[in-house]
Amino acid sequence: MLKTLSIYTLLSSLAFSLLGQTIAITGVTVIDPGSRAVSPNQMVVVEAGVIRSVEKFTGRAPKGAREINGKGRYLIPGLWDSHVHLTKIGESALPLFIANGVTSVRDVGSNLEEVASWRAQIESGSRLGPRIRTSGQILESKANFERMLMEGGVEPYARIRIPIANPGDAQAAVRRLAAAGADHIKLRTSPDFSSFRAAIEEAHRLGLRVAAHAVATPEQLIEARLDSVEHFLAFPSLASKAAFEREALFKKLAQSGLFMSPTISNIGPILMPYEESKRRLNDDKGRLDFRRKFVHGYLVEDWKEQIEEKREGYSAAIAKELPNLYNDLKGLYAAGVRFLAGTDVAVVFMYPGFSLHDELAALVHQVGLTPMDALRAATYNPTLYFRNDKIIGSIQKGFVADLVLLDADPLANIANTQRICGVISRGRWFDRSSLNELLKKAALPMRSPHRPKLSATK
Repeated sequence: MLKTLSIYTLLSSLAFSLLGQTIAITGVTVIDPGSRAVSPNQMVVVEAGVIRSVEKFTGRAPKGAREINGKGRYLIPGLWDSHVHLTKIGESALPLFIANGVTSVRDVGSNLEEVASWRAQIESGSRLGPRIRTSGQILESKANFERMLMEGGVEPYARIRIPIANPGDAQAAVRRLAAAGADHIKLRTSPDFSSFRAAIEEAHRLGLRVAAHAVATPEQLIEARLDSVEHFLAFPSLASKAAFEREALFKKLAQSGLFMSPTISNIGPILMPYEESKRRLNDDKGRLDFRRKFVHGYLVEDWKEQIEEKREGYSAAIAKELPNLYNDLKGLYAAGVRFLAGTDVAVVFMYPGFSLHDELAALVHQVGLTPMDALRAATYNPTLYFRNDKIIGSIQKGFVADLVLLDADPLANIANTQRICGVISRGRWFDRSSLNELLKKAALPMRSPHRPKLSATK
């Protein structure tokens, strides 16, 4: 573990030392999902972590700049994974996001003190990882929280969840998280609609967005002014409604400004048969799926527990309902609801960084998003959610230089987001060789298993 961390520190320090260097990506096709513009033969100049210019390439880079040949390549904004649980995956997994072009994450349930320390280290340049926007601890109905404690499990529930029993509890929890540095609020279950609405109202009063499972009807989600609903499996199927009723409701959801983070990519693992799941989990060398070798320690134990839950047989009911739920997602997309690409990293077989590309493919092939709109869901829409779309998430002069250089066109085939030539994170350039080195070190077994930090937000 010490060796691994020292390599990460060395790479981070080396890249950080290049912040003062001007980088020019020349002859590249710029794809800017925010504006939906595609501009061939461009030169993008980056300096001190900021995009200084985007202009037609005339054959000459600025004097003294490090030139990166973009001819035949495609430049997109850095990707976001908008549904991760960082405490569960641990600090050693953070470089995996960068290695996969994921330069920002929306954390929706972790130990706030722990993740805030990683966030500060990343921002200072002393740790390598994505930009982190975290909710800290999850708000959970007291009854559900107590049931989880009674049943027990691998997860230290009391350290990454906050129980709420009434509107007063909900408001107090939101204030506590906001004071401790949370970037938004995550609510998983609620004792009643009044508490649900109170949490959202308090968060909005403090200038924070709220993400939640669909713990109320769609009409109530609109009434409560929820900002983001998580997991389309948690969203109630509307198949029983008449077509005109569904369309009217979808339009209301879109007009309310609600974002949808469907986490479609975890459907495959959920439906995977029990014995096959065990076989893949035990394959720590990654012969069946090379990504398995990047999972160590606590997360393996947590995944074992999740796989054992498959014995309950709930996957058959999910499989039966899937066609209706996919139709609802298609209706939401057609109505203009904005999507956030998220994976639920920490859920079994959801791999940090890697699985975001699976989510993009699922949005295109299962829901029908165009490749451009899928890219918007992983670049521009998250910045709208956090209201910082004027400084990050687009390839424009003055914007933060988080960029991914691809060897093939993602608009022709969304799978091409995996063909990464290089990544610029916080203005630091990582070529393919550097990214491969990050992957190599991340595959090394840890000397001691990661455990979620046992400290709570006071």
